[in-house]
Amino acid sequence: MATHHTSTPHHTSTPHHTDTSPTHHETPNTHPTEPRPAHESHAPAGGHSGGYGVHTDSLGTMEGHLGRTKDKVHAVGQTVASANFGAKSMGVIGSGMTGTLNGTVSAAKEHVARAGKAVEDAGARTKAVREHYETTEANNAATIASAGKAVDAPPTKAAGGGSNPPPPGSNPPPRLPDDGGGMHNNQGHHASDDELRGQYTRESMQTRPTSTDNQIRDAASRLGYDPDQHLAMTLQPTADLTPAQRAEIVAVRNELKANPGEFMTKVVKPEIGEATLGNETTYVDRHTGKTETNYPNSVAGSIARGSDTAQHGTPAEFRDKLALDDQGAGWTPIKAGANEAYQLRFPALDDRQAMEISYGGTDPGSAHDMQVASGQANPREWKPPFLGTGYTGGGVPEWLHAPRGYAGRGEMWLVRADGTEVLAGVYLEKRGWFDVRGRGGSDG
Repeated sequence: MATHHTSTPHHTSTPHHTDTSPTHHETPNTHPTEPRPAHESHAPAGGHSGGYGVHTDSLGTMEGHLGRTKDKVHAVGQTVASANFGAKSMGVIGSGMTGTLNGTVSAAKEHVARAGKAVEDAGARTKAVREHYETTEANNAATIASAGKAVDAPPTKAAGGGSNPPPPGSNPPPRLPDDGGGMHNNQGHHASDDELRGQYTRESMQTRPTSTDNQIRDAASRLGYDPDQHLAMTLQPTADLTPAQRAEIVAVRNELKANPGEFMTKVVKPEIGEATLGNETTYVDRHTGKTETNYPNSVAGSIARGSDTAQHGTPAEFRDKLALDDQGAGWTPIKAGANEAYQLRFPALDDRQAMEISYGGTDPGSAHDMQVASGQANPREWKPPFLGTGYTGGGVPEWLHAPRGYAGRGEMWLVRADGTEVLAGVYLEKRGWFDVRGRGGSDG
């Protein structure tokens, strides 16, 4: 369920671009002040000050409505997520429609997610504005009282969740309160509890109706090749294949797609994982002892589809299926006998230039032939365990990700030797990473 964020020519975490710090998460502005009469009448006894007012109780009611709407949107999302249009569920006649229907379901998931986010943001803004006006009322009452005019002041509520109201006249724009749930990361940005819940679980990444091997067999059969012979061929270095076999490898491998929005994964070294969770731009490599550059807001290097890696659930399985035995060279993200593995999970970008199938060879001839057969711009000659077939040595389809930022969200999971997994952190666009370990409720 992972991919490789390591440090050799083909499993690399070398510097790839300049990392830009995210802008601060801005809270919404207050509503503009409404015009007031030139001469205000004072409030009658037992009332508030004259002029135009805002009914904060109505804002509170609106918060409740938005909360219930968010729950309904979440329920719709669960219904959409449970839709399954695999070939088995559709039957022979409907099997050709599975791609279209699953594409429609994927689009529906995105719309539901956006709707949920919009409702959640509206609720947060409404709450912030309500608290802002309550604070303003308290300040105005204190100001009038200090001028010797008797008023019935509303209960004071501190801005930002403190125990005392700010001094009269000091009325900063509202900020989500610290006691309203969620958390702040080490960059000063806030995320709600809902945003920090794990979305990319092992189960959620099982988006394809058949196993990886069966997908390869099906593609080979469609193109007129022997499926079993082809499957065996994917595990051989391209240097050992004939030119015709290399062309066959490319033809079948090109049939295995990673669609925009599909879950992708990448295994990273523990020191890179910890630096990333801490939004740090450097880390100390445990093998060399050198300080290296880290890019917490982006991903690059070898990656795999979540649907392929979700079939494997321990560090040992990742190490085997992703061919991460470095023979002591120091680049592997998962050492032999490791108790846990750090796995990035993120949606694929809608950018054809972002990912390229890992074609190549271990010698100049095979690297050149694979470049010509695939139409890629440059030959790729790397050392073993690189095969050059577009698969890892364990048969997992592999892509090479150009340095790019995340498509809005990313998650870091710890996969343990006992087969369990736990959410370690969440990346949110323009806010960076939130280390959620210790918050509870993240075990998978």
